[in-house]
Amino acid sequence: MKVELLEIDSEVFGRNVLAISDFSASDDLALAEAGYVKKFRPGYVSCKVAVNDLAVIHALEKRGFNFVECQIKSLVRFRRPFDTAGFPYVFERVTNERQLGDVLAIAGATFTEDRFTADPGVGKALSGERYRRYVRRSFEAKDEAVYRLVDPRDGQTLAFKTHRYVGKDEVLFLLGGVHPEYKAVGLGTVNEYFEFNELMSKGIKQGHTHISAANFAVFNLEIGRLGFRVVAVYAVLRKLYD
Repeated sequence: MKVELLEIDSEVFGRNVLAISDFSASDDLALAEAGYVKKFRPGYVSCKVAVNDLAVIHALEKRGFNFVECQIKSLVRFRRPFDTAGFPYVFERVTNERQLGDVLAIAGATFTEDRFTADPGVGKALSGERYRRYVRRSFEAKDEAVYRLVDPRDGQTLAFKTHRYVGKDEVLFLLGGVHPEYKAVGLGTVNEYFEFNELMSKGIKQGHTHISAANFAVFNLEIGRLGFRVVAVYAVLRKLYD
């Protein structure tokens, strides 16, 4: 079994948070669990399992793990730039703390369909802070970037996107969100158009991401309109420790 200590999540939770992987239903999960509990004394442990691997899912359920999300991995290959000439916005990389502050405010308030917000064992407050810290990490990391969609008339940040460069021509899409006051007016789609164009201008040819199946808006946008195709589906389970 592989055990990973998640530093940002641990800081937010105030307890060690782990992600476990690389095990099978035939493994001695009780022994493995006793090992990581002794070493890390975790408060929260999660794992991501192929949704059709019922033997592993049932074995985890017997150890007290609970289902919290159906997660979809999808891939998009960029074909041609989108026409954004009719949209009066600017899409730019975040380069200073003032711009970042605007993005962090959105990141802390915009997510409502994620497994942390929905989880009664976690809650919105911890979830919002967690997303803020992940956006800051993208701002500081050399292989990640934070972009914002701006209304140039007043300089207001309307939406943001983050991604990680995982090769010379591929990215992993991380987080993206629209200002709570401007949801349901199409800015999520516009935000994606601008990001795709920016990536294509840098020679990026494809990107992949993970989304919650419960996030119907993003699911319908990316799978239904932007050409993403599903490549894997996972069940995400977690266990809370006293």
